[in-house]
Amino acid sequence: MSFPVLLWSLVIFASFWGYGEALRRALKRPEFEDLGWGLTAAWGMAATLAIGGFLMMLSLAKAAVLTGVVLAGAAFALYFFTQRLTSATAPQPASKKSKSKKGKTTEERTSPPTQATSAGYPTVIANILIWGLAALAFASSIAWPHQIDPNDDLVCYLMLPQKILATGTLIEPFSFQRAGTFGGQALLQAMVMIVGNETSGHVPDRGLAMLMIFGMLMATLRGVTGPAWWIGFFLLLAFWFVPVPRISTNGAMTGGCLLVALVATFSRVKSLRLHGNLAAFLPAGLLAAAASSIRPTFALVAASTFAGLIIWRLLQNRGSKVSDNILPFLFSGLACIAMLIPFMIVLYQSNGAPVIPPFSGFVSKAYQTFDFPETPQNFASLFNFLTGCPTVVLLVLLAIAAILPGESGRGWVLAGMLGACCLIVFRFAAIAYYDQYRYIYPIMLPVLLWFLATSLKKTIQLPDGAQKMPMRIIAAALGLFVFVNAQSGVQELGAQIQSLALAKERDRSFLPSQLKSAYKAIQEKVPPGDKILTMVDAGYWLDYSRNPMQSINAVGGASPPPGIPFGKGTEALREYLLNLGFKYLIAVDFNNAVLLYTRRLWTETTRPEWIYPQLWRPRFLDVMDSIDTFDKQGKVIAREGNLRLIQLNKS
Repeated sequence: MSFPVLLWSLVIFASFWGYGEALRRALKRPEFEDLGWGLTAAWGMAATLAIGGFLMMLSLAKAAVLTGVVLAGAAFALYFFTQRLTSATAPQPASKKSKSKKGKTTEERTSPPTQATSAGYPTVIANILIWGLAALAFASSIAWPHQIDPNDDLVCYLMLPQKILATGTLIEPFSFQRAGTFGGQALLQAMVMIVGNETSGHVPDRGLAMLMIFGMLMATLRGVTGPAWWIGFFLLLAFWFVPVPRISTNGAMTGGCLLVALVATFSRVKSLRLHGNLAAFLPAGLLAAAASSIRPTFALVAASTFAGLIIWRLLQNRGSKVSDNILPFLFSGLACIAMLIPFMIVLYQSNGAPVIPPFSGFVSKAYQTFDFPETPQNFASLFNFLTGCPTVVLLVLLAIAAILPGESGRGWVLAGMLGACCLIVFRFAAIAYYDQYRYIYPIMLPVLLWFLATSLKKTIQLPDGAQKMPMRIIAAALGLFVFVNAQSGVQELGAQIQSLALAKERDRSFLPSQLKSAYKAIQEKVPPGDKILTMVDAGYWLDYSRNPMQSINAVGGASPPPGIPFGKGTEALREYLLNLGFKYLIAVDFNNAVLLYTRRLWTETTRPEWIYPQLWRPRFLDVMDSIDTFDKQGKVIAREGNLRLIQLNKS
């Protein structure tokens, strides 16, 4: 399975580049003449997400259609690449100086030495090293078994892409996790899982997004020579060496990639006015929409980027019309909203609101407004996060990127992003202070590295005497960054090598493979077309094209009106589900579940990451008791593995 998924992932990457190049050529803007392959692919990813959102709105994002979308982009890539190759290899007309009579010496054209040949073998080895790390990271993402959260991935996230492939859309009204995203990450995972399966969930983050960020950093460092080149090499090494904390397959570096692309695109057009330059501001809106589709935190950062640039423009051009400074970014924002409308429509169909938050939709207000106790442990955790080495080093990199020579307006952009991060910490702080790194790193790390790369580019343009200090500061900061993350970086590198070494030998399922047949067998006992509610460990093993199915994950977090009737008894729950059209319920045995649906977890175990103990525990136990009562009443008509099939309309 691994090798076909690897090839297919490369086809997807080529497809992204093809769509991005098609968009670049269609715009015909001089600012976009030389984007580089990384930024071009990021544009293409954003365009693909826009296409995918439209298809989801029409319930057309099924496997066959998404395959066509990928192959069409790959065809664009092949055509454009062939065109470039033909142009590069075409014979060039000889200059007049090269013509000579027989016996006279001709003046032959010679190409300048490349950077690698002029710098010698150390540069060649350095390039091999960073490209080798890029290849290792991309290849290992195909077989990555780590950072799977059974509470989120097994019961929800890995099921969402499979449901898109089977139904063409993403309707999950009982899903708390689904309500918190437009579904962009699941759509990217679905494209990979056309050939792969649930174990390919990390490919968009660890493979595709990381490679695009690498390409954008490489393009920014193009033309850097001398000592600055070696600092740039160290910067690229740090990018591959230092891991980004994550605990699940939900979007992390995918959003970071799109944010870097947004900043890089704005750096090319931020000095323009809207009049006569309408097309120049469309890509920024497209990228902002794509980032917003991944998860709400990235939408907040994209908005803060717009706000920072608007403030910078107003301060820079005090004598000009206010509208000239605001309208370009307002247009990009409106373009972003327009491209998100299909996602909003699907979210409304699924969870009762076009945007969650600020609207609630089917999400329980208790889950949004619960008053977390301000305990000494929470304050201590927040203090540890703010004073921890990774946070301090990120702040150091932030200060250096803002102070040293670089992109104009970067201070306001970084201030806006920092403000958004503070709001994210404030919003999630009551949930888990120790968990903030996985929210903040994907936002700040790739953007800060990009700004440091632009600083290196500006530094080499300074007079000789003025170059040394900025280079030394950047080198010292990167060295500190790698030192602080050295242990986790080595562990991550080892995990990548292990993933490749064990890709063929290990069982690539996260659960015992014999359970898969149980999921198929128990679903086959339900007539095709009958509606099923599921509460199982591995919803990605069910066939969503055979039966309309919806799943419960965070019990009570979201449910269609009037909501799950907690505390009203078994019969009230049965009537509620029957009124919604459910004839069957597939539920795991709560004494033999993986984790989230294990009764012992809610009655005996107190884990520090259980963020809603006062809310979740009584709701989980109430539904578990009702389902067990169905079992005692004889409504269980089949058992397979650790699954039970309950017929709700059975008297």
